[in-house]
Amino acid sequence: MSRNVHPPRAPRSACSQVADVPAAGRGHPSGEPGCERDARPAGKVVALIPAHNEETSIGQTIRSLRQQTRPLDRIVVVCDNCSDDTADISMLYGAEVITTFGNTARKAGALNQALRRILPGLSSSDLVLAMDADSQLNDDWVRVATAALQRRSMVGAACGAFLAEDGGGLVGQLQRNEYIRYARSNQRRRQVPVLSGTGTLFRVPALRELARERGHRLPGNHGDIYNSSSITEDNEITLALKTLGFRCVCPSGCETTTEVMPTWRDLFRQRIRWQKGALGDLRAYGISRVTVGYWSRQALIYLAFCASIACWAIIAWSLAGHPGINVPWTAGVLSVTLAERIWTVRRGGMWAIMLCTLVVPEMGYDLFRLAYFFQALFDELMHRETAWNHVIRADA
Repeated sequence: MSRNVHPPRAPRSACSQVADVPAAGRGHPSGEPGCERDARPAGKVVALIPAHNEETSIGQTIRSLRQQTRPLDRIVVVCDNCSDDTADISMLYGAEVITTFGNTARKAGALNQALRRILPGLSSSDLVLAMDADSQLNDDWVRVATAALQRRSMVGAACGAFLAEDGGGLVGQLQRNEYIRYARSNQRRRQVPVLSGTGTLFRVPALRELARERGHRLPGNHGDIYNSSSITEDNEITLALKTLGFRCVCPSGCETTTEVMPTWRDLFRQRIRWQKGALGDLRAYGISRVTVGYWSRQALIYLAFCASIACWAIIAWSLAGHPGINVPWTAGVLSVTLAERIWTVRRGGMWAIMLCTLVVPEMGYDLFRLAYFFQALFDELMHRETAWNHVIRADA
């Protein structure tokens, strides 16, 4: 995908604002004593885009917001320790810019600082869109997500299914296939397991309740919306909202395109962080009515991997003792597996289907997944720190 930066032809607003966010103060950002859970028509929609050295992608991200069928009222780029031209390009595209002050808590810290500044000026009918600076929303995203929040008062947040951008060779195509299958699974669920950082629309009252309950019913510091101690802040805020009784959905029609990891090394580091963060968040929340399903899914994933290892060991042992295979049985099993894999990625087009047909690349990718799942488990058990893997994209 091209990352060339071109200024917009006609930005909707010529006004841009650059402001420093002061250090976190005490108290609660909402200024309201209660949390109103109503389904009144949505008011303003404000987009927050945390960005760290995202000059190659921020223009496309803002452009995707400018093209929404339901226009946004404000687009705010939160420049976090940037040393490139992210701020200048954001203002060129008509966005407001605020800069973080002394932030060491990565994306969660940047969003917390921005929300402390913005939330007091919003009403209970307003909505906040938090999205990554390397992602683009489809044109109807905001309208569909807003409608999903309006239909049911207990829905605290709505996210989009994320799909992978073009490029990246074999490792990129494997990620595209994986994301297509994950999106298909998410949109069939009543509740999404994780609110995607590529784009999530929040009710303002839900954000205020999060801030009130941090340090009490929820992990984290009182007054923060995001838990800065979590390395997977999007997963953690999903658990937090569900713990408070809110629903988290992924409505059909909301899709986001996001970057792929360009190398196996980058992908391994990203997935280690995702999985270790998920395990760490569950440890922080313990076992509850909300987390029991998450604990069960984690147990099933690891049991499935162990079963796969055992099956391959039995097959190898059997072939060593009795060379030869039952061709009809083997062909039948493989054909069913192949048909399922092709069916679930068919929307990805010719290259996605061809990769499935080859069988071996996706089998290798399953082994890759096994490796990072068990490495993440080991790191979590040993309390090893996991570094944030920020990939600097070259301008293509």
